[in-house]
Formats: sequence, structure tokens, C-alpha cells
Amino acid sequence: MIKRLPLLLFFFFPKLQAQYFDYSASAVLQGIYSSEEYSPFWMHTNQRGRIDELTTMAGWVNLSGAYIITEDASIKMGIGALYRDGFSDEIQLDEYYLSFENRWLHVFAGRKQRPELYKGLSATNENILWSLNARPLSGVGINIPEPVFFWPEAGLGFKATWEEFVTDEERYVENTRIHHKSFHLVFNKIRNIQLTFGVQHFVQWGGTSPEYGDLPSGFDDYLRVVTGSGIGGEADGSIGEQEINGLGNHLGSYEIYLNTSVSGYDVELIYNTLFEDKSGMMLRNTPDGRYGIYVEDQRQGGWLDAVMYEYYYTRNQSKNTPTSDGKDNYFNNNLYRSGWTYENRILGLPFILLDEDRFRVSHNNIVAHHLGLTGTAFQNYPYKLLTSYRLNYGAKAGTSTPSEKIWSSYLDVQVWQQLVDINIQVGADVSSETASNLGAGIRLSKNFF
Repeated sequence: MIKRLPLLLFFFFPKLQAQYFDYSASAVLQGIYSSEEYSPFWMHTNQRGRIDELTTMAGWVNLSGAYIITEDASIKMGIGALYRDGFSDEIQLDEYYLSFENRWLHVFAGRKQRPELYKGLSATNENILWSLNARPLSGVGINIPEPVFFWPEAGLGFKATWEEFVTDEERYVENTRIHHKSFHLVFNKIRNIQLTFGVQHFVQWGGTSPEYGDLPSGFDDYLRVVTGSGIGGEADGSIGEQEINGLGNHLGSYEIYLNTSVSGYDVELIYNTLFEDKSGMMLRNTPDGRYGIYVEDQRQGGWLDAVMYEYYYTRNQSKNTPTSDGKDNYFNNNLYRSGWTYENRILGLPFILLDEDRFRVSHNNIVAHHLGLTGTAFQNYPYKLLTSYRLNYGAKAGTSTPSEKIWSSYLDVQVWQQLVDINIQVGADVSSETASNLGAGIRLSKNFF
């Protein structure tokens, strides 16, 4: 359906013959049964906050519309509602947003679900600090998703992100703000190779503390947050004057991605560090981080369309650094005691676990191997398989031997694709310390238009 646009749009978008409206709607109903109180790890992890450990029934509906301005520019809006039983047992907004998108620029406002990468095979999706484990935060953002080449002859370009979020749930420091930015250089001058390297930076700041009242949140404080002036020596030491002055809880990651293709397969090599203080910024916590490889068949539809292996290691934690600049305590913080969470769910790597009260991080000293596979079985049954083996060594310095060894596995198979899509799921956790946990699920989904 073609609509007449204001004359102002003709000035900015001279090629308007492609203009039209596009709509879509979807609904999902999910049921889960498990042999223990909590469902198996991968049945509730990285589910966009739609399913928690106690969920047995969940459903969500999403509506979206797009005004297509040109072939590569559109204005989009969407809204979604979510219900799940379990810890919350309530109806929530799954998302609500307004955005403008073209090939090189995305701008949004609201609560917007983030895209799933690597066909959902990664344990942490975008990077080690930012997974799909929780509901999206409310905020505004600007993103340059595709490289802009400022020096084409040298094959040099960049990607960047700037986002500001607010928290709206019950947490130790209420109304905590979250600043996020990223910057990556892209190099593609070498034939069949693209190298991307850069940094992610997150900061929790401002808010109201039950001990110190309103924490500084003025413009000068924001500038100090943005520039990283608040990155202290010890990530989780005693609360000193620097922290109370509102400089925030900083998290960061250096990232390297190498993309190439070999014999009809696209290949990506991944490396993420993580840091919370100056010792981590100086890589004194090496080899802590994420190491991965992703391989995707350019010819889709076979038994194996993509495979991903990831290795996660967080055991160093700057242990050989002087105490004034070390002893990392990943995703924890003494001032922002709810840590790197939203609605009692870890925002980053989900192998880092909360305690029984779902308040403080109790396992951030881990080693984990993760494997993901996806394809189509017998030409008719799309599937996804996740399997992980991890060793928990406790929190902060950890122990010399693992306190728990856990193998977690998950299989999702689409068995019906007619009036509705029907997926069957099975999951299992085998632990060295607790009883084995088995789970099964069924998901009914429908895309209406």
C-alpha cells in the first residue's frame, strides 16, 4: 500500500518509488517439564528472559510494522507481550520500540530484542559481556552495524555503537543507568580475509543506593563514565571515595574477529577478553576470555549447516597482580551489588551463575567447553544441538579443584511445519554434586503475515 509522504522526506530520500508498509506478527506457546525443580540449563538459558528456571508454561506475542522508504531505509516499530510462570508469574512487555534503519545506520528507542547471531549456537551470542540471557533493557541507541570504509584503498573501515539504558526492576541500587559503547576497526585489504578488532565498554552508574542515597548522575559524572575515568584499581574491593563519587561499575572486552571462506564454508575465528579494572585493561588477567570458531556451509539445507566451538576461561582473574590492582570478581561489585544482571539474570556469559537467592554471583571462576550444531535431518526436520561441559571453581580467587563438574545438553527439533510450527525439545544436566536433571518441552509457533 503506497502512501503519500510529506515533502520533507522527498528532500532526504529522493528515491521513494519503493515506499510501502510491511507488517508481521508472531505468537509462541511453550511448555516445559523437568525431573527436578529447575529445568535443565539450556532449556532456560539464552531465552531472551522469556523463560526462567522454574517456568513450566510461557507464551509471547509480537507485532511489528515497517515503513519502507527506499530499498535500504525504513522506519520500524514493534511491540510484544510476554507471560511466563515461575519466579515472576506475570505479564510483561517483551519489547516496544521505534527505530530507523538503513544499510549503515540503525537508531532505536525503547526496549528492543537484540538479533540472534551464529544461528543461536553460541553460549554468549554477541560477546562475552552481552548475551541473550535476559530481557532487553529500555533505552536509546545508535549503531553502525556494517563497516564504513573511510580509507577504501587501504581496506580500512570502522563499526561503532553508542547506547544508554535504564533499569526498571527491583535491584540493590535502584534506577541504575547503563552506558554502552563499542568501536571496531575493520581491515579487508587481504584477499578473502576480513579482520575486525576493537573494544566493548559498559558502565553501571547513577541510581539510588540504600546506603548512600542518590549517587551522582550529572553531566560531569556522565563524562567521567564515558571516558572511563571511574575505572579503579580493584574491581571488587572496599567501597572507597572513588566509587561513591558515582564513577560506576565498569566492564570491558577487547575483541578480535577473523572472517574468511574455505572450500564453500564461511569461517570466523573469535577472541574476547574481559576486564573490570586497570589490571584487566593491561591484559594482566590473560588468558581469561572467550575463544571460538564458527563454520557455516554456504549451501544450506544439509545435515550440518553450521557448527560452533567455544572455550571459556576465567580462572586467572589477575591473581598475580598486586592486591591494589587485581583480584578480579567478574560481574560482581560492592556498590552495585546486584552485579551485571537484569531481573536476576546474568547479562553476559550465562556460565557465570548467581547464588541460591539469585542476588550475588557465586560462580565466576570457571572453565567451559561449548559445542553447537545445526542443520536439517532427513531433509525435513531442522534441528539445533547444544552441549557444554563446564567446571565451577567458585567465585573470585576460586578453589584449586572444581567444586562442581556439569555436562549440559539440549536438542531442539522442528517436527511439524503446517498450520503451526511444532518444535520438540529435550535437555539434560549431569552434575558431579547433584542429581541428574532431565527435561522435555514443546513449542508451538505461528507467523501470521
